[in-house]
Amino acid sequence: MSHPAVTLTIADTWSHEEICTLYKAADWMQPTFSPEQIEKILKHSFCFVIAEYNGHAIGMGRVISDSVSDGYLQDIVVLPEWRSQGIGTGIVTKLIQECHKHDIRWLGIIADPGTEYFYRKFGFARANGYTPMLYER
Repeated sequence: MSHPAVTLTIADTWSHEEICTLYKAADWMQPTFSPEQIEKILKHSFCFVIAEYNGHAIGMGRVISDSVSDGYLQDIVVLPEWRSQGIGTGIVTKLIQECHKHDIRWLGIIADPGTEYFYRKFGFARANGYTPMLYER
């Protein structure tokens, strides 16, 4: 990271308001996210990384996993005013390192359109022969 005062923390709890602000910044906020649901998201993720500055969350990312073989990167976001400073790169790097520490080598992500270039530098590539799908009922 190019900003020395930003730290990356593995968290299992954090301020509901700050997590909601991050979800809103990515346009992923669900109107039903209660403080209890945000707490469950953090606690039940395999790994949840917070980028913090002066004790406040300015970015986040998480991995959902079976803790044995497969992991999926989720919810990677940095507040707009903090982007292009290496913070997202730091978050993704830390998530991958945590997975590798637990011998989780199969990692996937469904990237937002236009962000593929960002994930390619970590070794992610288009999963040819596969179609991402979403349950819509």
